[in-house]
Amino acid sequence: MVISIDNIVENLKEIRLLEDKLYHLELNGWLKNEFLTWEWWMLVGFLIVPWVIWVKLVKRNIILEILLFGTIIMMITTLLDVVGAQYSFWDYPIAFLPIIPWAFPFEMVPVAYMLLYQYFRTWKFYILAQVIMALTYAFIGEPFCEWFNLVNYVEWRYRYSFMYYIIVGIVTRAFILKLASLSKP
Repeated sequence: MVISIDNIVENLKEIRLLEDKLYHLELNGWLKNEFLTWEWWMLVGFLIVPWVIWVKLVKRNIILEILLFGTIIMMITTLLDVVGAQYSFWDYPIAFLPIIPWAFPFEMVPVAYMLLYQYFRTWKFYILAQVIMALTYAFIGEPFCEWFNLVNYVEWRYRYSFMYYIIVGIVTRAFILKLASLSKP
């Protein structure tokens, strides 16, 4: 069987048309069923309130270090979310916006990490605070979000999140502290 360039181009055009139709179906569904619902407003609160608190509490003298720490946490969290959603470990029944990663409003997680990093400067207290945060997020926050139908865990367990919160916090803090030590004369 010979495949011609014309056939490939035609197939690509058909795929693009189907993608456009799918996008419009998703957008219409979002506008009719998700946008401005009480769940959507909860997501707005999850997105805005933690960042307002962070702006008020952040220590300006180490803000670059804190932002680097938070950015790394956000990148890891976003990557994990994309992979987890792609492999159907979880899904999000309500989207904040249909064009960005669905877990975007849950980016309150990096805010919590940044506040821990800022306030708990010794390893002993940082790890203790990290465990408390992980327990709170994994066994209270996530069930709360699942109960309110903001997330649906399919092949994911709260204990996995608990371990994730601790491991990513410790590894990222160690990395940032190493970078900070290298930058000092």
